[in-house]
Amino acid sequence: MSPRIEFERDVFSSRGWTLLVDGAAQSHVDAEQPTRLFFEYVRRIGNVIDAVADPGAPIAALHLGGGAMSLARYVAATRPDSNQVVVDADARLVSLVTERLPLPAGERISIMVADARDALARLDPDLRFDLVIVDLYARLEAPAFVDDPTFLGACLGRLAPNGVVVVNVADAAGGPRLAAQARGLARADPAADLLVAGPPAVLAGAEEGNAVIVAGPAIPARVVERLREAGPFPVEVLQGARLDAVLWGAC
Repeated sequence: MSPRIEFERDVFSSRGWTLLVDGAAQSHVDAEQPTRLFFEYVRRIGNVIDAVADPGAPIAALHLGGGAMSLARYVAATRPDSNQVVVDADARLVSLVTERLPLPAGERISIMVADARDALARLDPDLRFDLVIVDLYARLEAPAFVDDPTFLGACLGRLAPNGVVVVNVADAAGGPRLAAQARGLARADPAADLLVAGPPAVLAGAEEGNAVIVAGPAIPARVVERLREAGPFPVEVLQGARLDAVLWGAC
């Protein structure tokens, strides 16, 4: 059965829309003010976008999971002339979103309707990205392959030398999904830099919620600083031994 797709007016702003899939809030878009990021985890990814390159400089971005394309709109607004590819497996969702909330005119945003694994294989093998965003959920569940080191390694393999992969992790208390995806990235490339950002209670496993994993050959220091300083608060950023201690009980 096809998912039920709805657009609901933002109760906080007459210009905003929330995309609901089977009754669950999946994305939020303010088409007139695309820099307004509503959900906390999306704002954290926005912080990475802000810091991954010099302010305003165009980047190459790959979005695995489109939703309402909030972050593609954000990149277009904050980094004009960026080259972006948005991948989503649901052709009906893509059609409804782009009809109801058209993408900004004149920006280089291409859309590929495909499974994320297939898209990685189908893209030009020489194409590299400053940013790969992984946000793959259907009915609040992520596909099993998002934990797979092969898939995560393919994401890392698409990075430019200073690029980063950013993964949204929606997790239950105890953090099983966060640990699985962090392990998957570590196994995909043991030499990669890795950090996790989110509310302290979520990272400690005391509460359910969203965390963001950032990984790459060398995460720029300004990305770490931006995640710590720009909120939303409360926030914890874990790296190195502190990350090991929380996720694996090692020190």
